[in-house]
Amino acid sequence: QDISDSDPIAREILEIVESHDDLNIIAQGEPIVYIWMNNYMQRDLSRLVPLVMLVAVIIFFVNFRSFRGVVLPFLTLSMSTIWILGLMGYLGVNITTVGVSIPVLMIAVGSSYGIHILNQYYADFDLISREGKRAGLQHAMSHISTTVLLTGLTTFVAFMTLATHQLTAIRDWGIFCALGIVFAVIISATIIPAGLELLPHRPEMVNKKRNRGKSFCFIDRIIKVMAKLAIFHYGKVLTVVLLLIAVSLFGVSKLKVETELLQYFKKNDPIRTTASVIGDKYGGRWGFMILIDSGAVNGVKTPEFLRTIEEFREWLESDANSDLCIGRTDAFSDFIKTMHMAMNNDDPAYFKVPENKWDIMDYLEIFSGEDANSDGRVDRFEPYVDPLFQTTNVIARLDQKNGKLIGSAGLKHIFNRVSEHLDKTLPEKYTYNITGHPKMLITSVDYIVGGQIQSLFLTFGVIAVVVLLLLRNFRAALLSLIPMSVAVIINFGIMGWFGIHLDIATSIIAAITIGIGVDDTIHFLNTFRCYRKWGEDVDMAIQKTLQVSGKAIIFTSMALICGFSVLELSPFKPLVLFGLLMAVTMVATTLGALIVLPAAIKLTRVKLVGACPVTSPVEPLTIQVPQTAPRFAGVWVTLIALIKGQFKEGMDEK
Repeated sequence: QDISDSDPIAREILEIVESHDDLNIIAQGEPIVYIWMNNYMQRDLSRLVPLVMLVAVIIFFVNFRSFRGVVLPFLTLSMSTIWILGLMGYLGVNITTVGVSIPVLMIAVGSSYGIHILNQYYADFDLISREGKRAGLQHAMSHISTTVLLTGLTTFVAFMTLATHQLTAIRDWGIFCALGIVFAVIISATIIPAGLELLPHRPEMVNKKRNRGKSFCFIDRIIKVMAKLAIFHYGKVLTVVLLLIAVSLFGVSKLKVETELLQYFKKNDPIRTTASVIGDKYGGRWGFMILIDSGAVNGVKTPEFLRTIEEFREWLESDANSDLCIGRTDAFSDFIKTMHMAMNNDDPAYFKVPENKWDIMDYLEIFSGEDANSDGRVDRFEPYVDPLFQTTNVIARLDQKNGKLIGSAGLKHIFNRVSEHLDKTLPEKYTYNITGHPKMLITSVDYIVGGQIQSLFLTFGVIAVVVLLLLRNFRAALLSLIPMSVAVIINFGIMGWFGIHLDIATSIIAAITIGIGVDDTIHFLNTFRCYRKWGEDVDMAIQKTLQVSGKAIIFTSMALICGFSVLELSPFKPLVLFGLLMAVTMVATTLGALIVLPAAIKLTRVKLVGACPVTSPVEPLTIQVPQTAPRFAGVWVTLIALIKGQFKEGMDEK
C-alpha cells in the first residue's frame, strides 16, 4: 500500500475522534503528527505571509517615500511569490516543513532586488532628467544590470546545489527556491523599469529625493563608522572576526543533529502531551522493528527459534538495559504462548514456548481466523510473520524517560546496542535487520549532514568561480567567500552554543545565507572595482563604495531581517528558530560585506580588474552618460517599448 494513503485514513480517524465530544479519545502516531504539522503550516502561511508583505511595504516606504517606490517593488515580490507557489501547485509539489519558508523567502529576496533597482533610479534621477526618460532609464538600468544579474545567478546556483540532496523535501525546496529567484530577477528587471517608463518623471522630485536623503542621516553616520573601521582599524576588525570564528568553531563542536518530529512542537502542545500519555499507558507511542530470519521455510514454527526470540525480548525489556528505553515488545511468539496456556487450562505456568514442535503445528492448525488475501497466514499474524513463516517481526515500543524525547543520538545508541547484542548472541544461521520510522530518521541524519557538507563545498566553489570570472583575480575570488563563510560559521556556532539542533528545517539556513549573502558581496565588489578603475585609491574606493552601495545593502538587509523576524510569531518551533537564525545570519552577512570584506581588501591590497559596466562614477549630478548602452539594458528597453506600443520605434532607437 502506498504510504500516501495513510494521510486520508488518519484524517478520517481524526474526524471520528472529534465527533465524540462526550469521550476523551486520544489520537497519536506518526500520521497524526504529520497532520498537526500540516495544520500549523497552513495556518502560518495564511497569517505570516501577509505580515511579511506588510513589513516589506513599510521598508519600501521608509526607503523611498514615494508611490512608485512602494507599488512597483510590491508588485514584483507579489508576482514572483505567486508564480512559484502556482508552479508548485500545478506540478503537485507539496509544501513540506521546509517548504513553508518559500513564500517568506521569495518576498524577502524579491524586495531586495526591487530596492537595488529603484535605488539606482533615484541615484541617476538627474541623469534621467537631462537625457530624457527613455534614454536615461536605459543608461540608469545599465548601471545596476550586471550586479542584479550576477547576484541572481549566484543565488540561483546556491539553491540549486541542493538539487542533489538525498532528502526529497530539501531537494524540492532548493529547486523551487532557485526557480523563484529566476522569477524574482526577471520580474524585477522588467516590471520596475517598465513601470518607471509609464509613470511621469517630474524634475521637482529631485528636491524630495534630496530631502528624503537628509532624513536618513543616521544611515550616513552608520556608513561613516563602517568606513572608518574598515579603512583605519582593519587589523582590529579582522582580529575580532578571528576570535568570533574561534568561539563559533567551539560551538560547532557541540552541534547535534536531530530528526525527532515531536521536538518541532512546544512542550505544552497537545500533540506532545498526549504522546506522553500514550507512552505511559501502553509502553511507548512509537517503535521500531527487528526482522529476524530463521534461514528456512517454516523455521519460525520451531521451538528453538521461538525461544531465541523470547530470550532476545527479555534482554530488551530487562531493567539492566533501561538505557534502551524499550517499554514493551510484541512478537509472533505471543500467539503461541497464549495458545499453549489456553490448551493447559489457562495455567500461567504454561505461558511459554512449547517444547515440542508438533504442539506448535497443532496450535496453528486449530487457530481460527480469517485469511482475507489467501496468503497462508491468518490476518492477525501478518504484522508478525511472513507468508513462508521464515522471518518474524519483533516490534519494540520506545518509551521516553522522565518526559524527555528520545532524540537522534539516543536512537543511534539503541540501535548500536541492539546490533552488538544480536551479533554476539544470534545463531549463525539466523540473520536480522532493523527497520521502522526511527531507523529512517537516523538514516536521514546522515543525509542531512552529508548533504550539508556537499552543498557548502559545491556552493562556495561555484561562487568563487563566478567571482573569479567577473573580477579576473584569484585572491579577490577567495576574499568574496569571507562574508558568507564567517556568517555560516557564526550560525552553526550559535546553534551549538544554545543547543539548537541541526534538523531538516535549520539545515537549509547555510544555503540561504550563502545565496542571499553573496548578493551584498557582489554589490560591494562590483562598485569597488569601478571606483578603482576610475583611478581612486583603495581608501577612497572603499569609502565611496560604502556611500553608494551601502544604503541599498542596509535597506535590503533590513527587509530581509524584518521579514524573517515575522516568523517569530509562529507557534511552530521550527519556524521560530528558523526566523531567529536567519535574522542573525542576515546581520552577519551585512556586516561581513560592509566591514569585514573592505577590511580584508585593505589588508591584502588586492587589485581588481575587468571591464566596468559604466565609464564614470555613479554619483548624482556628476555622472557622464556612455554613448552606447550595454546590452544588458536591452531587456528593459524592449519591454518598455512593447508596453507603450512602440516596438518598432524602440528597436530602431536601439
